[in-house]
Amino acid sequence: MRSMLDRFLSGILLLHEHLTGEEMPAAELWEKNKESFPPTINMQSRISHDIFDQLENPGMHNPYEQELRELDSIEKGDVQALARSISEIYEGEIGILASDPLRSGKNVAVGNITLASRAAIRGGMGVEQSFSLADSLIRQVEEIQSVPEVEAFKREAQYTYAKLVHAGKMEGAEKQKTRKNPLIGKIKDYIFSHLHDAIQIADIAEELRVNADYLSHLFSDSENMTITEYIRREKIRRGENLLKYSDYQIRDIAFYLGFCSQSHFQGHSGRWRE
Repeated sequence: MRSMLDRFLSGILLLHEHLTGEEMPAAELWEKNKESFPPTINMQSRISHDIFDQLENPGMHNPYEQELRELDSIEKGDVQALARSISEIYEGEIGILASDPLRSGKNVAVGNITLASRAAIRGGMGVEQSFSLADSLIRQVEEIQSVPEVEAFKREAQYTYAKLVHAGKMEGAEKQKTRKNPLIGKIKDYIFSHLHDAIQIADIAEELRVNADYLSHLFSDSENMTITEYIRREKIRRGENLLKYSDYQIRDIAFYLGFCSQSHFQGHSGRWRE
């Protein structure tokens, strides 16, 4: 879903084209109007001021190599290596990203989660899954009201990504053919983004611009299950997660995920757990 700012920007660009007959890229619009925003005008001056203050009160940032080790651990799905990296003792401090300590901690956590989400994608996690997880985690960060809780949450978020990448790699080791065709990942991303819809193979094929029969055969050959079976399995996983971590009732979850009845959802759920 596009944000309000995206819709507003599109409207401005369409209006400009209607009035002038010329298209304008979004980047050009921002460039032409940057003088209208005081923070943009003052950016370079503020940078000079902040760096001057930092040089007057010297202190080293935490080592870049340590950050790289954390991200490499997430990319590899190596939870133990991540724990070792987090436990390292080094000279340096995390940068101050706001005057309020809680806000600064939240900003650091947002940055860490964003970097972890990209490392997880490099490690094989689906793009939509990783981005959606990051969106949820960042929203949760904003609700925390103490610095220690922010720090603990940030670390748990990193572990969550590392564990999910590890699980994906374990599954991928058994299905090496999956990695040979990028369409498999695109199919899974589409399904992840449409789990609350009635997903049809024809819709996936149209989105990816390939033949539906070819898509079905490719997926079955790579995953040892049909696309329909995979969709059902992922809907059940989403439903069981909602049952565990949300206040939704079974009947509501069954409706959201497109099952014809509560008993239908429960029947399939039990089957996948067996």
